[in-house]
Amino acid sequence: MSVELKVKSKHLSEEARIIRFEERKLFKQYHWAKAKYHATGNNDMYPRWHDKAFMTYRSLKHHRQWNVRNENRATFLARAYIADVPYTSVEQKRKPEKEKHFQIFILPRVWAMVINYGKCEDSDRVWDRQKGKYEATAVLKQKIQQWATLPA
Repeated sequence: MSVELKVKSKHLSEEARIIRFEERKLFKQYHWAKAKYHATGNNDMYPRWHDKAFMTYRSLKHHRQWNVRNENRATFLARAYIADVPYTSVEQKRKPEKEKHFQIFILPRVWAMVINYGKCEDSDRVWDRQKGKYEATAVLKQKIQQWATLPA
């Protein structure tokens, strides 16, 4: 098992916790500004899209819910694949409507982490000169794809 992936997983979970803490602070700032706006006699809707605290809150929330969550899931799956843990013991089911998301966003990150941190043979990876890094071959992609299939 890769210690680097273990550390990465811990950092991602800690990052999510820190972001949630900062989100709460920003949301309180937004509510304070909104209350202040109405306290001055404005009966209009508060212009939250012009509020810096609200926009920062939305940006952090999106980063946590999209980037950090996807990266954490991919890291978790890569660790399981490297440790030869069956996929069904890691994830029991996937929603059919989320299958495209899994194929497009999660699996490529799993391939990249398996190449970087796993025990790959030379037949599993090829050097890409333009990108300056190893890329997964069709063989490795097929292995991980078969590993990640759920029984029907």
